[in-house]
Amino acid sequence: YTTMEVARMLRVSQRTVQDWIRNGELTAVRYGRQIRVHQADIEAFGVTAQAYQQGNLLSCKADNHSAS
Repeated sequence: YTTMEVARMLRVSQRTVQDWIRNGELTAVRYGRQIRVHQADIEAFGVTAQAYQQGNLLSCKADNHSAS
């Protein structure tokens, strides 16, 4: 999968996926100038991505709650 496809699957920005790859959190393979992520690596990373999304949701809820 491309970084854009992974971003859409995990509902994050492409930049976030690129950061995860750069930081070693998500394994990817470079083919020339293209970066690809294997299905198995996405599945293994799924738990981390869910925690990331829940963290974002929790911080948004806290921001909305404190504004009330």
